[in-house]
This record gives sequence, structure tokens and C-alpha cells, in this order.
Amino acid sequence: MSSQRVRTASAFLPLLPFVLFIAAGIGYTVIQSMGAWITVRPGDVYPAGYGVILQSAWFYRSLLYSLWIAAVSTALSVVLGTVLALLLRGLPQQLYPFALVYKIPLILPHVVIGLIVLVGFGRGGVLGRLAAAPGSTALISAYVFKSASFVTLLVYAVLRSFDARQLETARMLGAGAWQSFRHLLLPVIGPPAATAGVIVFLFSFGAFDLPFLLGASRPAMLAIDIYNRYWYRDLPARPAAMASLVVMFLFSTLFVALYFRLVRRQKHGTRHV
Repeated sequence: MSSQRVRTASAFLPLLPFVLFIAAGIGYTVIQSMGAWITVRPGDVYPAGYGVILQSAWFYRSLLYSLWIAAVSTALSVVLGTVLALLLRGLPQQLYPFALVYKIPLILPHVVIGLIVLVGFGRGGVLGRLAAAPGSTALISAYVFKSASFVTLLVYAVLRSFDARQLETARMLGAGAWQSFRHLLLPVIGPPAATAGVIVFLFSFGAFDLPFLLGASRPAMLAIDIYNRYWYRDLPARPAAMASLVVMFLFSTLFVALYFRLVRRQKHGTRHV
């Protein structure tokens, strides 16, 4: 038993520097959010930032805007990615090598995708003049362009192991297209699509690069507001910026915890059916 524990501990040992680095960053953020370690001079303590952000309109405005961008981007990415995976499943085998083009957005860096979208949806772009909110339109378009391929990758990987004869049997027994999709395909593609949706939502909610390149100045994504208030405001504004960062981290952690709890409860309920 002890040797098993030693092997398990040694397997996780290479991750220790990474874990310590992340823990140090989180700890430093929490300390600065309390008003300490803002400057190198000892004794300089500023008011904690949590009370400031709870009374600030900019925080709620940026938070709601970030949640809205993340929710819309996630919904569009999951729907588009799932539909694309279903279409790929129906392609003839000889055409599948040409369909691998959907993986191109996965390879491209976010900055490249941002520049591509900026050409079309930016203020000087062709489609940006037709959009009522060019910043939001460009940002959502970039997220969908990047994330839909990720959803397709996860969903299609599960669909490849799905036995199509189940659909034929259901059709022979009189099941319609919607019934076959609901009772056969949806239980298969639902879990990977939901997992991809959680990842896409959290990425869209907390990302910095694409909002920095494409987002509007007002309203701004919360990550951009935190960056601006930390680096381009006076020192007393830094605790509020770091407190906002802590809130983002706690929200993301709680979101993931609730998702896995729902998944475990669903699996537990399915096991007892």
C-alpha cells in the first residue's frame, strides 16, 4: 500500500512547480485585494477592494457584459459545433479528409483570429458598418469562430463510436426523426457538448487577448477593466482591481464545481433507473 502511495505521489511530483506557481499567484492576488503589498514601501496599506467594487457601477456593468458575451458565444458555439459534428458524421468516408478544414481555427492563435474578424467586423471593416454594436459583434464572432471547432472536435469524437444501426432500428419501429434524435443521439452528444460549453463559457468570460483586440472601451469586458484599473489608475485603485480578479476566480471555480456536481448527480440517478 505504501509503495502504491509513493508511486502516486511521484507521478504528481512534476506538477508541483506548476501548482506552487499558481498558488503563489492566487495568494498574491488575494493579499493585494485586501490592500496590502501594493507598493514596496513597508507600512503602505490601502482599503480593501471588495467594498469598493460592491458599490461601483463599473464592476456590475462589466460583469454583466462579460456574462452576456460569454453566454451568447457559448450558445452559438455549442449549437454550431454540434450541427457541424452531425454533418461530418453523415459525410461519405472519401470526403472526410476535405472536411478536416474545421480544425484550422484550433491551430490559429487567438491574435490571428482576432485580426481576421477585425477585418470584417471592426470599425473600419466591411461588416462592422452594418452592425449596431461592432465591438460586441466582432468579439462574439471571434469566440464562435474559435470555439465551434473545439465543440465539433469533442462531439464528433463521441459520434464516431455511435452505432448508426440504432437509428435504422428505431426508424423501422416507427420512430420519427425527432424521437430518434431525442432518445438516441442526444444522450450521446449531450455530455461532450455540455463539457465543451463549460470550457468555452469560462474561456470567453475570463479571456483577455480577444477583448483587448476587438472589444469596445465601454462597456468593457471585466478582464479589460481589471487590467486598465490596475495599470493605468492610481495605486489606491489596485485593490479593487485585484478584488474583481478574485471574484472572477471564485465565480469560475463555483461554476465548475456546480457543473461536476450536476454531472455526478445525473450519473447517480441514471445508475439507479
